[in-house]
Amino acid sequence: MTITHLAKEPVSSGNTLYRFLAKQRQIAIVWSIEDVHEVRPDLSDEQAWLVLETCKRNHDANVGITWDTLEITADYLFSE
Repeated sequence: MTITHLAKEPVSSGNTLYRFLAKQRQIAIVWSIEDVHEVRPDLSDEQAWLVLETCKRNHDANVGITWDTLEITADYLFSE
């Protein structure tokens, strides 16, 4: 399967956010508290949300947000 093929059939085409962004010719990558729980299952939902908010606030477009970013931020905020 090629990138071109994938681009023709977006996975979330029924999603309102996807449709809004598509009209603007924009994309977004979405991370959730469930993703934070994958790297730090010990955190509460509120703590996981704080991790996401901190990642957003400190976002570096050269690096992006990755699994490592989530884990490092979670460890910084809530050391084990």
